[in-house]
Amino acid sequence: MKKVVTVICSLLLVAGAYAFEVNEKVLKSFKETFTAAEEVKWEEYKTYYTVSFVNTGIRSKVNYDKDGIMLGSIRYYAPQMLPLNIYNRLKKEHGSKEMFGVTEVTFGTDITYFVKMQNAKNWITVKIDATGNSSIHEKYKKG
Repeated sequence: MKKVVTVICSLLLVAGAYAFEVNEKVLKSFKETFTAAEEVKWEEYKTYYTVSFVNTGIRSKVNYDKDGIMLGSIRYYAPQMLPLNIYNRLKKEHGSKEMFGVTEVTFGTDITYFVKMQNAKNWITVKIDATGNSSIHEKYKKG
């Protein structure tokens, strides 16, 4: 019993050593933007914070500077949630492939979509920007 109590106390001390408080500016900015956020997990770095969460079914990771300004984000979602112009362009150019996942990367005002696709022979990642410029980012042959 003493060993169990000792282990629990040690774990609590270690966890407490890594505990931090998110500053009010950052927390306010996050709560105003993502009102329905769930599974919220914060990380603190020297010059910024990173928050991982799920908001309306979309898993996201957002970076904020210490003043609460969003620096960039990564979101993961289904292809049907892409902007219509991007979705239609991909369907036209890669209609024979099945789309199955999107990673949206935002840095400043730039947005890039990495769309996972597959056909009988390959897994493909298409990189496409907000204006529709696209290229094959990755291509792997299936076993």
